[in-house]
Amino acid sequence: LMVWPANLHMERDVTPDSLSDKSHWRQSIQAEYLSIAGLLLAAILLYGASRRGSARPIRILGAGWFLIAYLPISNLFNLNATVAEHWLYLPSVGFLVFVAGCCLELPLLGRRVVLAVTCAAVLGLGTRSFIRSTDWASAETFYRRTLLAGGGSVRVCVNLATIYSGRGEKARAESILRTVLKVDPNYLLARNNLSSLLSQRGEKAEAEKLLNSTSKPTLEQRVSSPRAWTTRLNLAALARARNDDEGALAIVDEASRDYPGIWGVVRCKAELIRTMRGPEAALPIMEEFTRNRWWHCEAFIALGRLFCEMGDVAHAEDAWRHASWLDVHDVEAFNLMAQMDVRLGRFGDAIKVQRRALSRQPGQPRQYLILSDILEKMGRPDEARAALAQVSEMKAIADASAGIN
Repeated sequence: LMVWPANLHMERDVTPDSLSDKSHWRQSIQAEYLSIAGLLLAAILLYGASRRGSARPIRILGAGWFLIAYLPISNLFNLNATVAEHWLYLPSVGFLVFVAGCCLELPLLGRRVVLAVTCAAVLGLGTRSFIRSTDWASAETFYRRTLLAGGGSVRVCVNLATIYSGRGEKARAESILRTVLKVDPNYLLARNNLSSLLSQRGEKAEAEKLLNSTSKPTLEQRVSSPRAWTTRLNLAALARARNDDEGALAIVDEASRDYPGIWGVVRCKAELIRTMRGPEAALPIMEEFTRNRWWHCEAFIALGRLFCEMGDVAHAEDAWRHASWLDVHDVEAFNLMAQMDVRLGRFGDAIKVQRRALSRQPGQPRQYLILSDILEKMGRPDEARAALAQVSEMKAIADASAGIN
């Protein structure tokens, strides 16, 4: 990868199953060749660092830098993630320093040849880096080019299918997901996403069959698919769609026991209980979650909603104010506080809070619309029209930009 980076992509399989077939056996042999090459490189680094010469300190620095930076990602130790190519950046600096220390010991002609080769390498690799940087033009471009470069992992395929599904290309998304499941039938995220597509299309029987087959994943599947809990939530959604709220609650209860402390599960359970039994019954669930996670902005917003629905204005404001401190870019807490103040007739407080929301998102038309509505109810129509004029101006700018593009 460092000497001839012809095949770069986001992730690769570094632990092939050498016993599955001849192809994997050959891949395993190739990995052993790499191990031998690694030992030879280590020997060269040690020899270069011990060899006398005027540039010996530079070689020692480079070899030490490389070995110290590379050891943590050398597969000698267990990692908590798939090996990533960008982890080679820091070790490669030490390697290049070592090479420079070796080249300084060459005669004048040799140094000139090395300089010419270095210039050609910088030009070629720089051009390649510039071209490959266009991979990041959009998420779709990135995933498609990753697949073309040989990074055909199921995760990349599912991410691409999610993009197609999000913009309404359901057929393309379904085709990719079914292909993924042929390659890896136990990939939970692909099953979950495919079941969602089928459910949206009205094919609820097949969707439920897919979800039921993965609703109780093994420990290995949970580790490989950290969001496997979404399968349970989709099953609960199907149960609610057929008006079986008790069945949905049983599914979510089981999910909360298997996946404790997961916000998505807690939120779903609290919302289901609120719908069935009222906000008072859901409140203890949300209070317990926020008690142990003071940093969770979305949870405090949900807690404030429950207090507001119960008529507890003071506690609702406290929860939303806390949420506004946790995320200095979020405005939902301010919007909810302003809307509650309007319902209570506290227009002065409402406009102050909404102006704080506007200061955080001055480029969002929705904030001006809320402000205009408050000003209209306060009997200040001129200021309300001025706020609406801001929305019209934003729309005109957006239309003009779209026309240019």
